[in-house]
Amino acid sequence: MTEESDARLTPLRRELDEIDGRLREAVRDRIDVCSRVALVKREFDIPMMQPGRVGLVQERAREFARAHGLSEDFLTGIYDLLIAEACRVEDLIIDSDSAVGDRR
Repeated sequence: MTEESDARLTPLRRELDEIDGRLREAVRDRIDVCSRVALVKREFDIPMMQPGRVGLVQERAREFARAHGLSEDFLTGIYDLLIAEACRVEDLIIDSDSAVGDRR
């Protein structure tokens, strides 16, 4: 790298680092909400898996991808991972005897 390329890349990488930080926080916030959803599901004996809701979330991801020139497979793949983690966390909470994950 040259001084010029480094001078141009450094602020862009700093910007990416800031976006990555916000992204990590958004993922944490999303899982926190899923934990609270699991508490309600446990209280009312609602099954963890809600295929209609999963389909809605995935369709919104596809629509967003199309509207913003992103790969639908890429964005739905990210949501596959987010949903899988949400299911894992919800299972732990729903199947527990105590209020695991209750952060109120």
